[in-house]
Amino acid sequence: MRQRPVAIMIFGILNLGFGLWHLISPLFVLAMRKIKLPSQSGLTALYSDPSYVAWLHVSMVVGVVSGLALLAFGVGLLLCKNWARLGSIVYAVLECAFAVVGCMVGWRFTEMTTQQMPNVSPGAAEAIATIGMVFGLVMGLAYPVLLLIFMTRSNVIEACQPEPPPPG
Repeated sequence: MRQRPVAIMIFGILNLGFGLWHLISPLFVLAMRKIKLPSQSGLTALYSDPSYVAWLHVSMVVGVVSGLALLAFGVGLLLCKNWARLGSIVYAVLECAFAVVGCMVGWRFTEMTTQQMPNVSPGAAEAIATIGMVFGLVMGLAYPVLLLIFMTRSNVIEACQPEPPPPG
């Protein structure tokens, strides 16, 4: 039996953890929507924007689907299955694209929200939105980029290949 690379164990466990997070986080979003906010708050303005509500629903559905996929890929990686390695690569590529789109959408909504705050100049609102976008992009790309790098390493590829039949 071949030795399982540490990267497979680490990313298998991380896939399980992030998969659970993707499944639990919509509950937090729904709970936040139930909280009564002052009419002047930025979140009230966001929740009244139909494009934001549509984005929120799309991102929650994508999150649940990717969470289920990550759970399956996490178990598959722990079992050294090649389909899980390939699925993790596909997830990483799609998550990178979704992170970029999400940051651009988030930038628009953050700028819109901060502009509605009293005592915030338009320049400050744009700066806050830009800093948030950069931070969100770095955080959103960190895991999928690392996953992509490690799932394409030769020792991981080799460990996920089917065992050759015993000589006989």
